Amino acid sequence: MSSELGWLSLLPSLLAIVFAILTRRVILALLGGVVLAYLILFMPSAVSGLYAAVAGLGETLIKPSNQLIWGFTLAIGALFGVLERAGTFKHFVAALERKQIVPNRRRARMFTWMLGVVVFIESNVSIMTAGTTSRPVYDKLGVSRQKLAYIIDSTCAPVCILIPLNAWGAFNLGLIGNQGVEDPLMTFVYSLGLNFYAIIALLMALFVAWTGWAFGPMKAFEAAAQERARKAELNARVEQIEAGQSEFPINRGAVATVIISLVTMVLMVPVMLWYTGDGSIVRGSGMQSVFVAIVTALVIAVIGSILTLKAPIMLIIDSMARGAWKILPLAVILWLAIALGDVTRAMGSGEYLAGILNETLPMWTLPALIFLLSALTAFAIGSSWGTFAIMLPLAIPLAMTLGLPIPLFIAAALAGGIFGDHSSPISDTTIIASLASGSDHIDHVRTQLPYALLAALFATIGYLVAGWLVAI
Repeated sequence: MSSELGWLSLLPSLLAIVFAILTRRVILALLGGVVLAYLILFMPSAVSGLYAAVAGLGETLIKPSNQLIWGFTLAIGALFGVLERAGTFKHFVAALERKQIVPNRRRARMFTWMLGVVVFIESNVSIMTAGTTSRPVYDKLGVSRQKLAYIIDSTCAPVCILIPLNAWGAFNLGLIGNQGVEDPLMTFVYSLGLNFYAIIALLMALFVAWTGWAFGPMKAFEAAAQERARKAELNARVEQIEAGQSEFPINRGAVATVIISLVTMVLMVPVMLWYTGDGSIVRGSGMQSVFVAIVTALVIAVIGSILTLKAPIMLIIDSMARGAWKILPLAVILWLAIALGDVTRAMGSGEYLAGILNETLPMWTLPALIFLLSALTAFAIGSSWGTFAIMLPLAIPLAMTLGLPIPLFIAAALAGGIFGDHSSPISDTTIIASLASGSDHIDHVRTQLPYALLAALFATIGYLVAGWLVAI
């Protein structure tokens, strides 16, 4: 049935994306996309389509692996709520400022970029760590949360694909091995240097972190953030003068609470990956590892806030509830995005897009077309991993048949998946970047898109040149 849908298989995702961007009603747009997808899948029976939509949403909600996603999403909200409302983050930022570790906006942005590079074990925990650690510093110094969302989104995913000592590497290595490649590991390694989009996106994020370069919608958010920070600093000085304090007294225990909770969150991920993988990090359960790591960090934050700042139990409970409630809309968006991705894959949207390459095309354009087709697939289904699973079985046999370099085609497929994932408002990675930075989701999509498109333009030129070089 799905193979006969053709262009209709793309309609739900594309309409959901357009509606979300134009109206900013992301939840309504995604819900409409899910319902429309099931109506198309079961047409002409609208009743069956509506029943299947409700059942599909329910199955997505109660699926055990997805429950871990809801769990760590709400837990990160609770963690941030405790650290923020109990006061430990205030002491942490003051300590960073007094120690001159991040004395200015450039140092803060570079701090975030380096965190994203260092924590390459799992993209979600990398985004969470870099986002939650940097967010109060950015607010203090006047760097927009949209700039934070861009830096963590454009650092963490590219690093995870370029340093594949993680679940990303294991997943793609398995896909490559299943295509009859003679030496999957070395072929994959050779492809890393040809992943033009990931490399360019990472370097562009470094350039933005160093210079603060803002263009497009990002400029307005940067100006507003600097104005808010200026007013907040003025108000803080007035409060200190009225209280008779020369400077904010730092509680070292509170600072230690923030550091220990965040460091534990990072270190627990490889430990849990090793434990759930029976001694192998690459075979471990990424979602379970992230969930346990964040809950452990939450427990440390709660205990530390009580012991160091004498925070009342009721304040802690209220902070956890408020933090989780604040993050709940993004959890709902993530749920609907996953549900939409599941049904669009069932409709065969990826296979339909891949079938476009069956037409006769100049050989030298194929790497660039693989990149763009992979990007369109990821944009439509909101999943880089789902795109890899669709595009690698197409790209590798195509390269083998034509006698072209397999690593180049693998790199083009992977690079396109990352670009499409960065551009799509229904991508789970994009949603989590918004969550970690505290940015409005559509604002993150709008501000990141110009940077992603610029990196994609350079990547496309790179694949055209590479295709021409191997074809001559």
